[in-house]
Amino acid sequence: MTAKAFFRKYLWDLIVVGTLTVVSSGFAIYLAIPKNSDEHTANVTRDSTALLSIDLSLESDSPRQIVIQGVMTPMTLEVKKNAIRVSESGCRNQYCVYAGWVSDSNHPIVCAYNHGLHIDGAAPSLLIARSFIGKFGCR
Repeated sequence: MTAKAFFRKYLWDLIVVGTLTVVSSGFAIYLAIPKNSDEHTANVTRDSTALLSIDLSLESDSPRQIVIQGVMTPMTLEVKKNAIRVSESGCRNQYCVYAGWVSDSNHPIVCAYNHGLHIDGAAPSLLIARSFIGKFGCR
């Protein structure tokens, strides 16, 4: 098959694939751009029960520690200006600790060992510690 015949046969396929590639790349870039906001709030909940609310925009640049009792083990959160992280947890794999500082809702931290504690650093609001265990049947 010559190049001319190939492009004549597959022209619309190439146009559709190229358009989808450009649109999806643009959407991915849009999602990757950080959205800065002056309102950073952390809401701490466990099993859909609110435990604590922290205004991260009022925090100092030096981190302070908050201990939260998880279902299995206590977790130590560190809070600084517009960011939060899990500094210590009793879970085996320590994925929640390795996630580091969170200040964006596109990068959540989840500790399934402590009943799905969910830390979602966000621009308008942050959700911390939400249980997903009951939804997925994990024990």
